[in-house]
Amino acid sequence: MIRFRRRLVDLGVFAVALALLAMFAGIFKIDAGKISQAPHYVWQVQAWLDGRFDLGPSPGPWVVDDKITVNGHYYSMYPPFPAMVMLPFVWLLGDGFSDVWFTWGVAALNVVLVFRTLELMRHRRITRRTTLENLVLAAVFGFGTIMLWLSLAGMVWFTGQLMSTALILLVLHSSICRRWWVAWLGVGLIALTRTTEMVVGVVPALVYLRDLGVGRKTAGRWNFRPARWPSPREVAAAVVPLAVCGAVLLARNKLYFGSVTSTGYDIHSANDVVVFPYGLMNWRYVWPNFVIDFLRFPDFHYTGVNDAHPVMDLRAGGMGTSIFFSTPLMLLFLVTSQGKAADRWMRTVMWTGTAALFLPVIMFQAAGATQVGARYLLPIYPTLFLLLAMRADRIGPRWLVLGGLGIFSNILLAKAFWAGPPSSQFAWTSGSIVAAVGVLTYWLLARENRARPGSGAEDPGPDGTATTAHRDRPSTVAESVTAS
Repeated sequence: MIRFRRRLVDLGVFAVALALLAMFAGIFKIDAGKISQAPHYVWQVQAWLDGRFDLGPSPGPWVVDDKITVNGHYYSMYPPFPAMVMLPFVWLLGDGFSDVWFTWGVAALNVVLVFRTLELMRHRRITRRTTLENLVLAAVFGFGTIMLWLSLAGMVWFTGQLMSTALILLVLHSSICRRWWVAWLGVGLIALTRTTEMVVGVVPALVYLRDLGVGRKTAGRWNFRPARWPSPREVAAAVVPLAVCGAVLLARNKLYFGSVTSTGYDIHSANDVVVFPYGLMNWRYVWPNFVIDFLRFPDFHYTGVNDAHPVMDLRAGGMGTSIFFSTPLMLLFLVTSQGKAADRWMRTVMWTGTAALFLPVIMFQAAGATQVGARYLLPIYPTLFLLLAMRADRIGPRWLVLGGLGIFSNILLAKAFWAGPPSSQFAWTSGSIVAAVGVLTYWLLARENRARPGSGAEDPGPDGTATTAHRDRPSTVAESVTAS
C-alpha cells in the first residue's frame, strides 16, 4: 500500500510538470502537434521502419545541422537510444508522432526522478529534508534551471540531453538503493545516448567499493582492501549490461560509418560541415567554456551615453549565460552550510561524480550555442541538486528567494529563446506569479516547521556519517523496494 501511494504521488508530480510544460509551450506558440525543426531521431526511426540505416540518398528534410554523408547517403551521427525509445510511438502514430510532446514527457519524468531520488535519500537518512522540501527542490530542478527552455520544443540536441539526464538520475537512484543491474544498465544506455556522460559510472563504482569495505575507517586506520570479494552475480551485474550496450554501440558504428571506432564526428569534420581547430576535446577550450559556464551574464544595449533605459539581451548573442544567472540557487555552494551534512561520505561521492561529468564538458569543442543558458552543464545538475539537498541548513527565505529568481529567470530565458524578447508586461506578470507561489511555499514550510520541532534525522557520528545502522551496508531487496 505504501509503495502504491508513492507511485500515485509520482504520477501526480509527473502530471503537474507535464501540464506546466504544455502551458509554457502554449504561451510561446510552440505546436506540439508537429515534429520539431530538428527531428533527427524521428527521421532515424522512419528510416529503420523503411528497412534502412541511412536517411536516404537525397537531403529531403535533412537540411539542418549535423548531417553526415557516407557514399552519397545521409546518416545521423547521434547515438541511437533516444530513437529506440521513440520507435514504438512512431510505429503506432506515424505522422501523428511529435518529438515535441515526447520531450515534454522526458522532462516531466526527470522531475519525478529527482523527487524520488531525494525521497530515497531522506528515507536512508542521507539528507534531513522533508517531503515538502524535496518537492520544492524538484520543482526548482524542473523550472528553475536550463531544463525549462530545453524541454519545450523537442529538437535532437535537447531531447538527447534530457534523456541522458534521466539516465543519470536513474544511475544515481539505483546506486543509492543498490540495484546494481539497473545502475550499470543506466551507464550503458548513457553510452548509447550521450557517450561522454557515461563517466557518471564513477558513482556506482565508488558506492559499491564502499560496500565491499574499501575506504572505510576502522580503529583509526583506513582500509583500502575489500573485506570481501564480489560474487559472480555482482560481477555480472556490471559486466553484462555494459557489454551488451557497448556491443550495440560498436555494431552501430560499423553499420553506419564502416568502422567500429568511428563515432561520426570524424566524418562530420571531414565533410567540412564544421571545423574543430583543436579536435573534439582540448585544453584550449577550457577558458572560453569557463567564461560561458560561470562568468557570462546577459548583455545590455545602450543607444548612447544618455540612454536611461538600456535594453537587456537575454540571448547574449546566443552564446549562453552563467549557471549562477540561470540557477541562482547554485550560489549556495559559495557560502558555508549551517552545520554538518548528514552523510559526508556520500557528499564526497557526489562531488566526485560532478567532477567526472564536468571534465568532458569544460574541454569540449563547442559551448552549446545557440543557447540562452550553458546547456552543456545539464549533466552535472542532478548531482548538484542532490548535493544541495545534503546541506545541513533548512530551506528558508534565502533558498526560496534564490529558487524563485531561478524560475523567473528561466521563464524569461525560455521566452527569449523560443518566442522573442519578453515584454515588460510579460516580465511583471511572470514575476508576480512566481512571487505569489514563493510566499505560499514559505507559509507551507513555516507551518511544517512549527508542527515538527525536531528534524527526525540522526546527528552525524564522529566521522561525519549518520549513526543509522544501515548507513553503508548493502541493502536487502526488501529495503530497496521500500525506499524507492
